Amino acid sequence: MKSYWKRMLLAGTTAVALATGLSLTIAQAKADIGAFDLEAHRGGRDARPENTLYSEAYGMQVGVTTIELDMQLTKDGQLCISHNPVMNPIITKGPDGKYVPAGRYDLRTMTMDEIRKFEIGVMDPKAGDYYEGHGKTQLAIPGVHFNTLEEEFELAKTYGNDKILWNIETKSYPAPTEGFINNPDPATFVKKVYEVVKKYHMENRIMLQSFDWRTLVEMKKLDPNITLVALSNEQPSWGPDPYNTTLELSRPGPSRWLAGLDIHDFQGDFVAAAHLVGADVVSPYYPELSLQLIEEAHALGMKVIPWTVNSKKAMNTLLDMGVDGMISDKPALLREVLTTRGIAVPRPTPAPKGNKYDTGTALAGEATKELANGMDAAT
Repeated sequence: MKSYWKRMLLAGTTAVALATGLSLTIAQAKADIGAFDLEAHRGGRDARPENTLYSEAYGMQVGVTTIELDMQLTKDGQLCISHNPVMNPIITKGPDGKYVPAGRYDLRTMTMDEIRKFEIGVMDPKAGDYYEGHGKTQLAIPGVHFNTLEEEFELAKTYGNDKILWNIETKSYPAPTEGFINNPDPATFVKKVYEVVKKYHMENRIMLQSFDWRTLVEMKKLDPNITLVALSNEQPSWGPDPYNTTLELSRPGPSRWLAGLDIHDFQGDFVAAAHLVGADVVSPYYPELSLQLIEEAHALGMKVIPWTVNSKKAMNTLLDMGVDGMISDKPALLREVLTTRGIAVPRPTPAPKGNKYDTGTALAGEATKELANGMDAAT
């Protein structure tokens, strides 16, 4: 079966490569995830304030393979760690101590010094489903500020952890969405990422992921050995097309998210499309996976690491299907499931004595609510 998939897909993608001008290459990726990639989504969103040094410290102390995080390129050319391009009112307080209004503060039009005046350590308990889904177990830490990718790398050095990997996402928006207006040039964005990665000699410890595959192509130009992760999402119920349908199956012509590829040329097969742009890993929203797609990816030498998996039932199902890793808001739960099944997990990294980012590994309180229609993975 694997031989069949490889022959068929190589033939099909070669034809598309000739038509589009993209080069068909098999990446020589450096990042080694080992037997299974246990990824802490935003550092472990259900445990500590997301995308902060406290969540990174938590992930290392729990014992994960990889810290997953998101990057925005600021006005002064720094890589601010944040999922949202515009400050999220659910988690962000202004200098006045009040939660910010929606849509006001775009990180990409601000300097890092300006951004650091805002706090992101305490989720608004009035945030409805978001709080119900992620806030009940998250430890509130007043006084937490935005940080940079460089600070993430520095903290790992402080912990003496030379094994932890990062799955870093370029939050880039090629289609009309919340982030489209001030979206940075993909080449400029990726060049800055690579500068920081090289500065800290992290070439073999990062994976670059994105829904905007243009940034993957740009990284491929800079260094073909960097591990590339092709994110995909086809959930129109989460919002209007094209924000939550990056494959753009319902729209004729090339997808704006897929570096100029037309998913219809692949009969909707995002694995084949990702292979053509040189991705080493495919990372779809987990309900969009099938055994067939996993077999296809493996036949092409690609790994499969879905997002964002938060229930034991889903974790076990995906393990039975043969995925190579998972991204989870609940890394401790995923670690428990892996251990029960006899799958090797990384050793926890003890915090250096007196380290300010050490908050232990305990959760803050009662279990979070599993939200309907997969909304626990959204936003």
